[in-house]
Amino acid sequence: MSFAVQSQNLRRQAAVWSDRKDDVATVRAAISPGFGQGWKFGFMAGSAGVREMYDEWTSDMANCLTDAGYSFAYLDAALVSCANEYDDSDATAATSAQKLDKMIEESGYHHD
Repeated sequence: MSFAVQSQNLRRQAAVWSDRKDDVATVRAAISPGFGQGWKFGFMAGSAGVREMYDEWTSDMANCLTDAGYSFAYLDAALVSCANEYDDSDATAATSAQKLDKMIEESGYHHD
């Protein structure tokens, strides 16, 4: 039994995740003006806790979108790395596992 890895398919899938990272950045930029704006609901809503709930919700949304961008960038890099490894090519040196691990450590993921 044998199989052939089609590394170009891995690279195409990596590009999909790269595009999703860009989409998340666009969405985050579009909705970010509303982050932390709970005070705009007014005094009565504020006294009922709406301000705090809204601000917490928008903070959580910001964190989720940021984490999604980190995750999609990681998937992109990991798939390209895998394709490079399969190609066994010195010209397209694979992203090392250490570099991928470092991306996670430096990303600032919001683990709650």
